[in-house]
Amino acid sequence: MVDKGQLKDTVLDESAEIYRQRKQQTEKQKLSEMTFKEKITYFNNYYRLTTIVVVAIVIGAAYFIYTILTPKPETVLYAAVVNSVIDDDTSAALQNDFGQKLGIDPKTQEINIDASFFLGDDSNEYALASQQKLVTYLYAGELDVIIAPESVFSNYANLGNFCKLSDQLPTDLCTALADSFYYSNTEEDSASSAYGIYLDGAKIYDNEETLTDRPVLGIVANSENKQNAAEFIRFLFGSD
Repeated sequence: MVDKGQLKDTVLDESAEIYRQRKQQTEKQKLSEMTFKEKITYFNNYYRLTTIVVVAIVIGAAYFIYTILTPKPETVLYAAVVNSVIDDDTSAALQNDFGQKLGIDPKTQEINIDASFFLGDDSNEYALASQQKLVTYLYAGELDVIIAPESVFSNYANLGNFCKLSDQLPTDLCTALADSFYYSNTEEDSASSAYGIYLDGAKIYDNEETLTDRPVLGIVANSENKQNAAEFIRFLFGSD
């Protein structure tokens, strides 16, 4: 039989810590009682993930609002350059110089000289992607000018993708550049007309050696910036 005295000794005193009512503490009180190291550990255990998620949401929301409220600059000339050796620095310089000539506002308008198109090898995935991009932009009315080697340009010219230069260029420019015109017919018009202009000696190629497949420029038939395209030709040949 268990002695009552022994039983009493095994029972926790009513004033023991386990029986004391735990006081609810605020986060501020909890943190005030912690050391700096304990605060860091506490934050990592309970708040780090939540903070990361909240910050990511705020940044995403801010970027979304920025893109909605900030209008995309209007493209006043998009020139697709096919199979070119023009580097990014040359493209950027041409864009800047021609933009200054047109007097555009860089905040609301832009010029795009895109030399990322490489065609020719049907087994090359990049070439196929370039071909698809070029055709998509062409028929969507995104392009104003195409510059391509004569062997590539002729295919697009025969399909009627370019304007007659005599209809787009002012008389003085037609006269000055007549010897550089590229002539072709189309599927709908058998008569030979000037649909392109050879760029030998133009600013875009003036540092190049003699090219076997001469680059040709054409103004795209469904371009919405034909006047700027004509001015681009004037700019490339320095015909002020």
